Amino acid sequence: MNNPNTDPNDEEFASEIKDDSELLASALGGWAGVVDSGLPFVVFTIAYLVTDRDLETTLYASVGTAAVLALLRLFRRQSLQQVFSGLIGIAIAAFLAQRTGNADNFFLPGIITNAVYAGACLVSIAIHKPLLGYVIEALRGRDMSWVNDPEAHRLFSTITWLWALIFGVRVAIMFPLYLLGQTAALGSLKILLGYPLFALGIFITFKLLAKSKKASEISND
Repeated sequence: MNNPNTDPNDEEFASEIKDDSELLASALGGWAGVVDSGLPFVVFTIAYLVTDRDLETTLYASVGTAAVLALLRLFRRQSLQQVFSGLIGIAIAAFLAQRTGNADNFFLPGIITNAVYAGACLVSIAIHKPLLGYVIEALRGRDMSWVNDPEAHRLFSTITWLWALIFGVRVAIMFPLYLLGQTAALGSLKILLGYPLFALGIFITFKLLAKSKKASEISND
């Protein structure tokens, strides 16, 4: 039962913010995507240590995990893009590691991907076209009129800086470990810099969107 003292405008505001944060999470792969993409690396790290660095067995375990996750996505009737994107990424990582005989190369595609994401965010800010603005507004089903709104432009620039930092932190920490051949540390940090950092990014983005929307509501009263 709704509280009779609750302002319908507040409920609408909360609903819009919730929708915004869910849209952003979806654009970045969603919570299920974060878990599914991280689990093969958890299995890789555990198997690598348990099998005394047996790369072949470790790769079988990790790719097998990714394949099972792909089948589960098919069973849940998710889009083919969601089904195969994670599996293809793991397959490429496994191919690099197997081809070179270097377990550290299993983590190289992820490092490169994060570097590309960070670079794209920074370039978009430099040319005054913050990437997250286009992503969020496109997911909202809105036009791109925000580019002419100074307040919206500042908001989306801040959010884009946030995600550039998140992607950049991953690269800054993991790339030196890759160069040093610290496989176990790479696996552990892949997990730590995955779920927690993703959650922190979504939380701060949520706060920034909420603060901006609230300020807009107050100015329009």
